[in-house]
Amino acid sequence: MLYAILQKELVLPEVEKLRRAFSVSPLLTKLDAQTAFNDAYGILLRGQEEEHARLIQGALLEERVETELVEEAKLPALPVARIVRQMAYEPEHLILTDPMQRQARAAWSDILLIAAGYVKLREVRRHRSALEESPTHAAGIGEDLRSDSTSREEEHPHMLLELFLNGGTRYSLQADEFSFKHLGARQSDDLSLDFVAVVRDLAERAPQAGQNRGAYHACLEPPELFPYPSKAAYQEELLWMLWRIERLRRGA
Repeated sequence: MLYAILQKELVLPEVEKLRRAFSVSPLLTKLDAQTAFNDAYGILLRGQEEEHARLIQGALLEERVETELVEEAKLPALPVARIVRQMAYEPEHLILTDPMQRQARAAWSDILLIAAGYVKLREVRRHRSALEESPTHAAGIGEDLRSDSTSREEEHPHMLLELFLNGGTRYSLQADEFSFKHLGARQSDDLSLDFVAVVRDLAERAPQAGQNRGAYHACLEPPELFPYPSKAAYQEELLWMLWRIERLRRGA
């Protein structure tokens, strides 16, 4: 049976504490400690045998980094996201519209978690060669040289917003693919301001909902876009938040 080591609180541990704690294990290196520090979004380690996990947990406790061991199989799974392109507010419900213009209604009281973030996503982008951009190539000459174009995987930050409902439904939107027309006169020419406005609207209308660090920072004065180094880090925090909410529900 494999275990994950989860932080009790979303507090960034000092990298030196992680290095000292990890040094008790011949299976872990300083690089593992640095990686855990860089990706400290609730889950420090995964896929650990129980004896090894307890060894690390004890060493972390000596460094005053409080953790819990959780069976991998008992960690929550992220529900498949339903993509949202538009939304509208009603007194008792949120109206969500998908890319096919189909609408769903979610009661404000059913919103369990609001999550947001400025997340680096990997994208494959095609770069044209000088030959492709030349006038002769544009005129159809040298068509056999199209293979000179290249595709590269690049990282670019995007503003992401997720809603988790009671019952397991998850809605997701990406700011640069979303229509903010429902903001009316509050809509601006600044995508980040519109994004923050939506996060704050949701938090105001669903005060019972939990918030990840990204949503919390969007609701500060002044608001901030909380960065995540990768989609994996962002989703790791979502898993931690869902685990934490379920744990609080059980009174643990």
